[in-house]
Amino acid sequence: MKIVPYEPQHLLLIKPQPSQESLERTPERAAQLAQYESFTGLIGDRVVAIGGLVELNPIRAYLYLIVTDDIQHQWIQLYRVARRLIGLALNDYIRLETLSAFPEADRWLELIGFQFEGVMRRAGPDGCDAKMYSIVRVDDAVHTISQQ
Repeated sequence: MKIVPYEPQHLLLIKPQPSQESLERTPERAAQLAQYESFTGLIGDRVVAIGGLVELNPIRAYLYLIVTDDIQHQWIQLYRVARRLIGLALNDYIRLETLSAFPEADRWLELIGFQFEGVMRRAGPDGCDAKMYSIVRVDDAVHTISQQ
């Protein structure tokens, strides 16, 4: 998999895994994501992953990752890209957060250093309940919820 800078057409080209099919993939959303730190994973010319950060306010950012259902052997590379992005983001933001609505996402978020905070009712893109995860920087050091 080749990691390249995100371009708006990538969101329109990806065919998300079934658990992410309800995510908004409009030209407007594609352009919005281009305003933030984002990346695309390509296998050949095919978009297989899109991820990045969306600023929520000056101290908080939201991490996202959209993947196809056939990238089983690309997780180590995605892990490295995600950890690098998290490391850079924690220089600018105090809090990184994200949501999970399925077990595979829970495992992924815990693997890259996020900690479970609680369930947010009807917060998922299709109105489902979603789990909130975060990484928090305190006193110039990164702390997860369990370390505070």
